[in-house]
Amino acid sequence: MADAQLKVAPTRDEVQVGLGLSAGQAKVELDLDDAPFLAPEKVDPPAAPAPAVKDAGDAGKPAPAPRKKRLLLLAGVAVLVVVGIAVWWFFLRTPPPPPPEPPKPEVIVVPSNPVPQGPVDYVKNLEPFLVPHADGTGAVRFLVCKFSILSHEPQISSELDLRMLPLRDAIYFYLRSKDSAWLMDARNGVTIKTDLTAVVNEYLTRGEIEDILFDSYLNE
Repeated sequence: MADAQLKVAPTRDEVQVGLGLSAGQAKVELDLDDAPFLAPEKVDPPAAPAPAVKDAGDAGKPAPAPRKKRLLLLAGVAVLVVVGIAVWWFFLRTPPPPPPEPPKPEVIVVPSNPVPQGPVDYVKNLEPFLVPHADGTGAVRFLVCKFSILSHEPQISSELDLRMLPLRDAIYFYLRSKDSAWLMDARNGVTIKTDLTAVVNEYLTRGEIEDILFDSYLNE
């Protein structure tokens, strides 16, 4: 009975199947526990590749458009500033006030004595005279002369107009009666003027003339 109750010892294979590990595996696990440096190294997952850095030459190629816009914007702002300054300077700027005028010097007026006015001259122009004369050779020459009558009385002019014909005849006969050489002598100029003044005054009744002026006096 006793022998019947004795259990039969399991075989080696059965023991290995019950343990679930082979002897080699158990030994390997034991060895890894005793020597952790034998365990396989952990491999980290590969890092994400870094973005490729573009070459400086390639990076500068797409940039010109923003840079050009920036330069155009700065130029436009500069032009607007210049135009604004010009408009303010020429149209909106208030010019500075003019400097004050220097004080004017005081003018002292000294009353002067009134200057007596001289007599007013009234001049009457006569038409030219053409007086023939024979020279020493017998040739006929003409004295061409023009006179003006000077007076200080206004009524003399109207009387001269009334008596112009006899006055011209009297002057003509005086010049005709003189020698050509005597009439052309400059030393006789004062005498001729005095004589002609007296001739004219003989025909006037409202006053007298002051002088006779020689406008032209030629012997041709």
